[in-house]
Amino acid sequence: MNQFELLVCCVENYSHIKNVASNKVAHSFGQKGIFELLLEGYEAYCNMDEGFFIGMIDGYMENTTDAQQSEYNKHKQRQAVLPKVLKQIAKEKNMTKIETIKSFYASKTGEAFANDSTEYYNKTPEELVELYNQETI
Repeated sequence: MNQFELLVCCVENYSHIKNVASNKVAHSFGQKGIFELLLEGYEAYCNMDEGFFIGMIDGYMENTTDAQQSEYNKHKQRQAVLPKVLKQIAKEKNMTKIETIKSFYASKTGEAFANDSTEYYNKTPEELVELYNQETI
């Protein structure tokens, strides 16, 4: 798992587990320094699975209340496409991984992508990058 995959995986899985839209999770992670924590943890624990990192986040945030029924069930589909999108945006905009993920999830495209009902998770990476670029021109 590369670093973008780790960040996306944690945001999307945490969204699903906690039943909160992933753009809101990403914003919270940005405010609380979770992205930096994850990247530091990646260096030390690169062989661990996503469950380990989710547990690390829960411990850090001291939030262990799981959702009864999640409205954000397409997290696996988002995890599959988003690292490619973020990698392209980072390259085009010359941003760090954390800047890129914060910027994407703060955008209208990221907000739509975070919600299952929009079905943005079915869009190609190229379509998502184009939508993001159109609104950030």
